[in-house]
Amino acid sequence: MSRVLYFCPDFPQPSGGIKTLYRHVQRLVEQGFDAWIVHRKRPFRVTWHGYVAPTMWLSERLQFRPQDILVIPEVMPQIMQQTARFAGKRIVIALSWSPTYWNLPAGQDWRTFGIERVITKSPLIQEYLRWSMEIEATLISEYVSGQRYRYAPNSKRPKVCYLTRKERSAAWLQSVLCAKGRPFSEFEWMPLRELSEDEYARHLREATVYVSTNMQEGMNTSVLEAMACGCLVVGYSGIGGFYMDGDGEARNCVLVENGNLPVLGEQLEKVLRRLSADPTAFGQVTRNGRRTASAYQNPDDEADSLRAVYAPLVAAES
Repeated sequence: MSRVLYFCPDFPQPSGGIKTLYRHVQRLVEQGFDAWIVHRKRPFRVTWHGYVAPTMWLSERLQFRPQDILVIPEVMPQIMQQTARFAGKRIVIALSWSPTYWNLPAGQDWRTFGIERVITKSPLIQEYLRWSMEIEATLISEYVSGQRYRYAPNSKRPKVCYLTRKERSAAWLQSVLCAKGRPFSEFEWMPLRELSEDEYARHLREATVYVSTNMQEGMNTSVLEAMACGCLVVGYSGIGGFYMDGDGEARNCVLVENGNLPVLGEQLEKVLRRLSADPTAFGQVTRNGRRTASAYQNPDDEADSLRAVYAPLVAAES
């Protein structure tokens, strides 16, 4: 039987991309595929996300078989180059649209290494690859856990959450606003870093506001997770947050132009002042956000889309 081998960086910090790779492998194993995560050095693996995936290591002199299917993240172009002569099938999984991740000389793209198949979670990335590389990418459904990321009204309190792994402008906004005193100093401010998946989700269930400051996201899944927990999202779409709506009856967030930090600070100040005076002020916006996120909370959608990609490839090698 063909093995589906997902290469994964040896990166210990919580990352949405690594969570996706592990979850894909778990989904495939649950459906009877011989699927594995492949790390570089034994005994490295990550467990913070809670997904269980069988693991192999390149340091163990791993031998690939012609019937294997190699799945390579876009952040590992060296693996694409090193496997260019591999006799089996290779797939790139593209979780970011940013060209800074390619790390390729001018005039080269993934086709240089014989890559013909790509999967992605984001329609934005799908269109970007069609334009930039003239490569067609197959969409895999995104998934946001309904067990972890859920609305728990009795847990809510005046709390602002934000990420710090990619950039730290939200932490700067915290300093600016808290220097103004009340009501900003009355909110709990929580940077979400180096947390297990369960701890991360718990903080979002407690929070009233989530500040989105990343500017280059393929899917901006952290926003969907925050919306599912009933947080008011304030900030940037990251371009990949195409589902974020800042206007009209369908408004599901307080949307700010990507990179406009002064306006983000002003909007966040207005939001926190309103919430301090009336905690229900953005009730309809957060309800719309929960409705938006719910479209991504059916695990069968992800499993079915993965099976549609890999079942024909495995069958062809049988």
